[in-house]
Amino acid sequence: MGDLDYRPFPEERGDEFSAFMRYAFSPEEGPYDPEADDEDREYLAEFRGLFDGEEPVAVCGHHDFSLRIRGRDRDVAGLSAVASPPEHRRQGHIERLLRESLTESRDDGVRFSALWPFEHPFYRRYGWATVNRYRWVKAPPEQLAFAAERSADPAGDDGDGDEPGRFRRLDEDDHDEAAGLLAATAERYDFTMARTEAWWRERTLRGWKTDPYVYGFERDGDLRALLSYTFEERDGDGRAMVVSDAAVADPDEWDRVFRFCRDHDSQVERVRLRLPADVSLLDRVDDPRAVTEEVRAGPMFRLVDAAAALEALEPDSDLDAAFTLAVEDPLVDWHDRPVRVTVADGEVDAERVDAGEESSAAAPDVTAGVGALSQLYAGYRDVDDLRAHAALDVADGAPDGLAADLAALFPPRRTFLREGF
Repeated sequence: MGDLDYRPFPEERGDEFSAFMRYAFSPEEGPYDPEADDEDREYLAEFRGLFDGEEPVAVCGHHDFSLRIRGRDRDVAGLSAVASPPEHRRQGHIERLLRESLTESRDDGVRFSALWPFEHPFYRRYGWATVNRYRWVKAPPEQLAFAAERSADPAGDDGDGDEPGRFRRLDEDDHDEAAGLLAATAERYDFTMARTEAWWRERTLRGWKTDPYVYGFERDGDLRALLSYTFEERDGDGRAMVVSDAAVADPDEWDRVFRFCRDHDSQVERVRLRLPADVSLLDRVDDPRAVTEEVRAGPMFRLVDAAAALEALEPDSDLDAAFTLAVEDPLVDWHDRPVRVTVADGEVDAERVDAGEESSAAAPDVTAGVGALSQLYAGYRDVDDLRAHAALDVADGAPDGLAADLAALFPPRRTFLREGF
């Protein structure tokens, strides 16, 4: 095998890329058939490959989108479709592909990377870490009756005459209304995506194998809730309504979603919903034992370049701190040198220690694995949790009060990335 080359996957070889995806993620469907492909679909990812000559040994997809991170919409590199054919596996190609992907993101000025893992331990070894949990709920539709106490009025009211509103099916023309709803959601949950029109059209209204139904609850001309769902039949388990995505402008609107699901009781034996981790039904249903709730690990996240990410922070103007940070990164070498961090006047300066100074510099005040640092940055875990249970250490000789300063620099945030990619 010769020298490997990382480069864009040629557009004219799209069928070959699709064959990679079929074998990696849907092998039970058999070999990919280009004649059966949906030629009208617009693929939002840019594809990359690691090539030995003209032969691809590993591939991936790059998505460019914005997520709300610490109160601001920030550019994120979404990594997907990471795969290698069986004849090229276990030769280090995926590690090289991931390193090249991060290098490309860094060169483009993107500070953050996110992905949905096929296996959390696999990506954890390369520095990605869980960024949110979600709640997976299974319930017979009649258990959602608590949300249907005010029956819908045929005239469009909710039954009490005070809050007119209606559910309607959403289409391509509803992007702007949905964007307003998601902006309201982003005020409560970091990692809410600012969906583009293309994302709304190709990823919200269309599915990988089955297009979902997408409905919204509208009141006084404003979209207050939306949900995306499909129907699934399983042997011995009956038909289920599977809500893969739901969002509300205000927490009080969750009952609109639950009532809408309950009204499918003539069609399904159960409803399955993916909800934020802080939304639970157990204390509201008639029979909690009839309902199953599981809290699961969701997507993963990592800082592409810790120094650049730190300088993007907007700390409280009253916070003053100075420390050196060593980042342990198993994948890239630009974290090899410690970073001097200074926080003052609402800004962060992060400068790498020069190579000539490194040998004479004092031991770092803070040592962090890139995964732990990424979770701290996201607000998913706090300083005390990470110091006790993860790769985050504040040295005994660090400045007094540094742990408290870190807690002030990285206060916890509620995180919930819903979109798959």
